[in-house]
Amino acid sequence: MTSPGGTTIAALLVLETAGLRRILMRAVEAAWRRSQELSKKN
Repeated sequence: MTSPGGTTIAALLVLETAGLRRILMRAVEAAWRRSQELSKKN
């Protein structure tokens, strides 16, 4: 939860503007792909 005009929302807006959501999604997708590769080896 954030307060309107508060410090947390200010930080979240910077992260969103910098593309953090896209970066996190790419990282999760890479981990998922690697887990699929590893599961095929077993």
